[in-house]
Amino acid sequence: MPGCPNCGRQTMRTEDWVCQWCGYPLLSRSYKKIDKTYREIQEERSSAWRSVSPEPEPVPEPEPEPALEPEPEPEPEPEPAPEPEPAPEPEPEPEPEPATAPEPEPAPAPKPKRGRKPKAKAEPEPAPEPEPVPEPEPALEPEPEPEPEPEPKPESAAAPTLDEIADGAEVSVDQLDELFRANMVGTHTKLTGKTLAVTGVVAKVFIRDHIDVRYIVLDGSQKKMLWSVRCSFEKESMSQMSRLNEGQTVTVQGKYDGYSKNILFKDCVLAAG
Repeated sequence: MPGCPNCGRQTMRTEDWVCQWCGYPLLSRSYKKIDKTYREIQEERSSAWRSVSPEPEPVPEPEPEPALEPEPEPEPEPEPAPEPEPAPEPEPEPEPEPATAPEPEPAPAPKPKRGRKPKAKAEPEPAPEPEPVPEPEPALEPEPEPEPEPEPKPESAAAPTLDEIADGAEVSVDQLDELFRANMVGTHTKLTGKTLAVTGVVAKVFIRDHIDVRYIVLDGSQKKMLWSVRCSFEKESMSQMSRLNEGQTVTVQGKYDGYSKNILFKDCVLAAG
């Protein structure tokens, strides 16, 4: 394997025509090609370095502290001599109980005076009953508006058969993806040497004019795609490429050039539209 003229290591040529180790441009075709860019290789290396975490250094165990000698217990103090108990005081003589006085007789009840009977108090008139408060009428709930029916999604055009694909035919990236999934070898044989107009969504614009590399990558309308289309342009079409934006739908006319990581087309130009 040839070595890099800059770093001297045995190397391969990336997709953007540079050394896989130092990024030095390699314009010779004698180097083997690797299907990655220099930036993708650097990201893989940095993620691998971050995943390897250094082993923690062993923490030294603390030395045991010397045992402290127990302090001598103080000697108990002598108990004081008990004091002599005082002589009990003489109990006081009981006082004589006082003589109970006779209870007074109850006074006679006063006789009622003869006279007119007291008039009965007039009963208060009953309070008038409160008038019933009319109950509020229930509020009418608005009728729910009918939800609009979802618009039917447009059905994707069915993929043409291999016999229907002729030179100059129009196909989409979704149709090419379906054909390659069904029969990769047969589709490659049928498309060899044909010029097709391919419609897709711009996913990547790559221009490296100093190493003569100019291409775009087209995706389909489906989320899960197995095959994307890579269209290579000549130097004369670089002004057309510079006006493209990612997410833009375009039609590219080019010659089928095989497949590897993507379906490849060369000598491409943007179709008018």
